[in-house]
Amino acid sequence: MNKKLLTIILSFILLTVGCTADMKQNEKTLYESLEKDSYSPDDNSVDKLIKQYKEIAKSDNEPFTLVKFIDDNIKNATEHEAVAMVLILEEVQKDYIQRYTDELFVDNNQQELLNLSPEDLFFNEEKIEDIKNADLKELISKIVDGKYKLINIGGVFYPVVDYEGLKAYADYLPKEINDYLDIKSHSYNKPTVIDGEMVVSHEELGQRLIDIEKYLAKYPNSIKREDALRCYGECLKLYLEGTVNSPIFDVETGRIKEDIMSSYIKLSSTRDLATSNMISKYIEIIQDNQNTIDESVFSHVPEIYSSAIAALENVQ
Repeated sequence: MNKKLLTIILSFILLTVGCTADMKQNEKTLYESLEKDSYSPDDNSVDKLIKQYKEIAKSDNEPFTLVKFIDDNIKNATEHEAVAMVLILEEVQKDYIQRYTDELFVDNNQQELLNLSPEDLFFNEEKIEDIKNADLKELISKIVDGKYKLINIGGVFYPVVDYEGLKAYADYLPKEINDYLDIKSHSYNKPTVIDGEMVVSHEELGQRLIDIEKYLAKYPNSIKREDALRCYGECLKLYLEGTVNSPIFDVETGRIKEDIMSSYIKLSSTRDLATSNMISKYIEIIQDNQNTIDESVFSHVPEIYSSAIAALENVQ
């Protein structure tokens, strides 16, 4: 598989299994935010421990090295230091996804992994010791130790951040960060779309939208606000449109599926949410079209999407 095609596939995988981010920009913004007064306890200075940790991260060390540093130091860290270490780790993990993906496509690596864990959505980590290829065994060990999981998409394994694994540091983090990790772990532990097909119900997807909106309202100045907004936007688009392999309408009649409309009605009845207001408008559009889903309905999606995002961006 050529590298250009691999990059395109990887971008699609990142979109369908969870919430993407502008990695390099996020990393720069994160470093700056962690040095603000709101996160730094000593006259806007950066803690000695974090200076040391940031140097490790900036020296192109792999995520498993950062994880080891966190494991060795977090018990003696302040809450500020714990937040900085975990969130910087997350950005480095994102940066390494492409590198690890490239390595997973070398030689016969994918086939060996598939032979060991053919039916599992996530690679069975208990099978690492059974890997025959020494280089592959070392690679998978580094990936897992860096708090990733390997997800099977169409018979091919890709690395994704193990947000459930990051929750191992929950006792050292403020509720704001733990709530963010909960949002991310829901998306990654149970991906929304696999191979172009929705694998969660519309009702569950609607609940994810509610949870993210409540997070944004509760923490309007969250350091992870942009990530949460991006996650919301990706979920909302799927909620409004479905996918080619999981349409929101009956392909024979064109009419909206009953369970989809029931989900819309339930979400629209939730009080005091911008999401509910937007879905109420969408219901009106669908009903005005005799409950038929066609391009005239989908043409309103960009406007509804933009209005919802704007409403959440203005939450203070």
